[in-house]
Amino acid sequence: MKKETYEFQAEARQLLDLVIHSLYSHEEVFLRELVSNASDALDKLRFAAVTDPALAPLAKDLAIELSTSSEPRTLVVEDNGIGMDRDELVQNLGSIASSGTRRFLEAAKEAGRGEVPQLIGRFGVGFYAAFMVASRVVVETRKAGTDQAWRWVSTGDGSYTVEPCERAAHGTRIALELAPLDPERDDAKDFTQEWVVRDVIRRYSDFVEYPIRMEVERSAEGGGTQRERVTLNSMRPLWTRAKEDVEPREYEEFYKHLSHDWQAPLETIHFKAEGTSEYAALLFLPRTAKRSLFEPNAAKSNVQLYVRRVFIGEAVEELVPLWLRFLVGVVDSADLQLNVSRETLQHTRQLGRIRTRITRKVVDALGHLCKERRSDYEAFWRELGPAVKEGLYFDDDLRNELAAACLFRSTHGDGYTTLGEYLARRPAGQEAIFVLTGPDLASLRGSAHLEAYRKRGQEVLLLDDHVDEFWLSKLETFEGSPLRAIHKGDAAADAAERAALEDREKSSADLFEAVKTTLGDGVDEVGYSARLVESPAVLVTPEGGAAPHVERALRAAGQSLGPAAGRRLELNPDHPVVAALEGLRTADPRRFEQHVRLLHGQALLAEGSPLPDPAAFSKLVVELLGRG
Repeated sequence: MKKETYEFQAEARQLLDLVIHSLYSHEEVFLRELVSNASDALDKLRFAAVTDPALAPLAKDLAIELSTSSEPRTLVVEDNGIGMDRDELVQNLGSIASSGTRRFLEAAKEAGRGEVPQLIGRFGVGFYAAFMVASRVVVETRKAGTDQAWRWVSTGDGSYTVEPCERAAHGTRIALELAPLDPERDDAKDFTQEWVVRDVIRRYSDFVEYPIRMEVERSAEGGGTQRERVTLNSMRPLWTRAKEDVEPREYEEFYKHLSHDWQAPLETIHFKAEGTSEYAALLFLPRTAKRSLFEPNAAKSNVQLYVRRVFIGEAVEELVPLWLRFLVGVVDSADLQLNVSRETLQHTRQLGRIRTRITRKVVDALGHLCKERRSDYEAFWRELGPAVKEGLYFDDDLRNELAAACLFRSTHGDGYTTLGEYLARRPAGQEAIFVLTGPDLASLRGSAHLEAYRKRGQEVLLLDDHVDEFWLSKLETFEGSPLRAIHKGDAAADAAERAALEDREKSSADLFEAVKTTLGDGVDEVGYSARLVESPAVLVTPEGGAAPHVERALRAAGQSLGPAAGRRLELNPDHPVVAALEGLRTADPRRFEQHVRLLHGQALLAEGSPLPDPAAFSKLVVELLGRG
């Protein structure tokens, strides 16, 4: 068969230009991509040999070989993996958007061949990073189990050639004819130099489980030099190494590899467990939240599970609790069994113990950050605080420890506070921790519920996340002090105040009944308030009921909640507007009704709730203003 020339499709040429000039920020990653592809090819051969005995003898001494030359300037990456036949070569390298790895995974799954290895090259673009440094790329490959080899050649100009060639062994050899070094670039790296190649391999591919070998020049005894083949990678995944042997830069690079985040992690958690369960964990706390973190269908773990360095899966439900879905990292177990189904594996006792240890480690790390790196932690909290607070609802065992690491806004100032700091400032005689939930911080700071507490000099925590209403139902006390939602139930400061309020209410029973009749289903109860100082009215949620902003959010999400919680309209008995209502009730019933509806609407707006009939309310305001 003669040499054949093919043209990349127009969109493929555009994508090739993107890969070369824009996709990667550092040109050195081309070597990482080629090594990853080679590792995938070795994985494929090892996997294929399990089901095809004829390939078993070929799946031995699997390795990746590198070689360089200064004249001519070349870099070669070679593997003895699965290789490709002509059709696979054209399909895999002839279209940038095509990924042989992805098709391999899909075909294996469709054939019902059980667990398949987790391969790196899923997008079909990594190979083309070679053109960032090469003026010409030559690929020679022979598929394992076949005799014919094929050569693919391209200069990255929009076309490539394919022709038969001779190759003694199965696998793939990629030869890069390197472009001349740019003398005007101070950061230009010479990839024909051993130390440059060694550094890139150590940085990006040290955890590849196959040996990456290279022949290098070494000083010989008695003078002179000699050639020696050395292994460049440790073949020990980063998480299996001792913490003191890992540099911060290595942790950072590995985190970026896992998370695709451009920032360094906020905190690294690296530990090993021995005894009942033996495993290693390398976990990272990110600095920012992914955009999809709080989407209903995107709540998946970012922690990968390995068993004896064999990838089992990601988003393993029993490995990391849902509220820690922002966690990034790997867990590698030495004693989880592989000869069980994935579903059984996910519910083993060992996984439960690992999950508990991971959760405790993270909670401890959060507490340390809160105490020792407050500024960094507050930036983290602004992004991920709502997810952390989900743990207050779900985690029964570590709820108090986690609560100590949570941050809150309060009436004390504009910054954050912890529950411990709140208690340290608490006035003498105050037993409870007062909290107020609402749709946003601005509404909370202006809430009428705060008036009596401000007057008494009592601090209130301001909670504006939807999750706050839920964890409050679980965290009943902290360090012996009960948490009390001031927008629910009775707010009287003491028994004497409550008794005085009840006496005043008895003499106004007819007024309350008239107000309730006017508002109909708008309220379930009417009475006087111990919460108000300046405002004329406020709406109160019954003890145990959901706040209105939470009910609205749940209904908007399509959840069936039944009828809305009944609200109590509380009136300020010392406010002149409320005092005037009694006279209007008998002297001018129509104006009475108008004033009652205005007070109710004002109370709804003050708490951030929508009006049941905005047009009618606006008309009412205009009419009352017109009367002066």
